[in-house]
Amino acid sequence: MRILVADSQRRLVFIWFTGSGFLLALLLLQTFFGQYGSEAREVWGLMLPTFVPTLFLIIGTLLADATSSADPEASVTVDRFFFRLADFLSIAYLATVVLIILLSPFSKLSQPELIKLSNLWLAPFQGLVTAALGAFFVSKNKTTDF
Repeated sequence: MRILVADSQRRLVFIWFTGSGFLLALLLLQTFFGQYGSEAREVWGLMLPTFVPTLFLIIGTLLADATSSADPEASVTVDRFFFRLADFLSIAYLATVVLIILLSPFSKLSQPELIKLSNLWLAPFQGLVTAALGAFFVSKNKTTDF
């Protein structure tokens, strides 16, 4: 089954910008309050790649869609399965990153050490999310009737 791309893109944009905004605010607050101490640069260097590349992918796709010379009469649809997969994996991934930061005070590792260690499982997880987003964007199809 196919669904309109505009609605599904808005949902993915909301998920990624809300989740990334929360992560950014959390990192800023913890940095300002000295949570990372002298390792603040390293923590930022490890955390920014967890969400910034995906934001660029989403913005780039939206920009490409906005500047394309597509027929305005055509309805652009995407496969519902790929949207749901991208939606679920995006939420799960961003929740995992947030939980790593929020639950770190309960770890025996220091917060910077836990963030370093978490990249072992976040990198493959991010790869799955990126693949699902790619499948979502590739599954676009223009039709004249929906």
